Amino acid sequence: MPLQDALLRMLMYVSLVLVVPGPTNTLLLSSGLKVGLRGTWPLVIAEALGYLAAVSVWGLFLCTFAATRPWLYDIVKLASSAYIFYLALKMWTRSRVLAEVADVRPISFRDQFVATLMNPKALLFASTLFPVEAFRSIHVYLTAFALFLIVLAPIGVGWSCLGGLITSRRAWAERTSTLLRGASLVLLMFSGTLMYSVLKS
Repeated sequence: MPLQDALLRMLMYVSLVLVVPGPTNTLLLSSGLKVGLRGTWPLVIAEALGYLAAVSVWGLFLCTFAATRPWLYDIVKLASSAYIFYLALKMWTRSRVLAEVADVRPISFRDQFVATLMNPKALLFASTLFPVEAFRSIHVYLTAFALFLIVLAPIGVGWSCLGGLITSRRAWAERTSTLLRGASLVLLMFSGTLMYSVLKS
């Protein structure tokens, strides 16, 4: 697959995975509910730094360890397919997560960084969504992460702003639920496609 196509594919699927409700997004939403975007935007920086560290470590580890074990990528991709399937189900069944985070303590920069650093999505990004070349070429690495941050920033800010919108307009919660369920169907299709590509090869 040409590098440009791989990067475009990365952007599309990274966007879908990043929007899934999980520990990182729930913390952003919770902070948005409590202190609004002005007090929450530093947490988006913490999220970016957490993913930068985790994806880099996982990517370099896989490139080094899998160099003599090509079957490892297939195993990780199958595990990633199962994880995407889990995320899709979680997105569908927890699309009402928005109403569950109002009573959480204030979120710190460190909380957000650690939650992102330990997020399993980082392994998914490194093993399946980022081009392998990103961990072999500094130029591709910088390009891939620049694109990743371009996608991450508005999604992180969006989750932060959503807290304020829900506080002021409860009807937004229902609309967001519908949007998340639609995205979950796309994730299910991606999970099936990924599993089929591994089994076919």
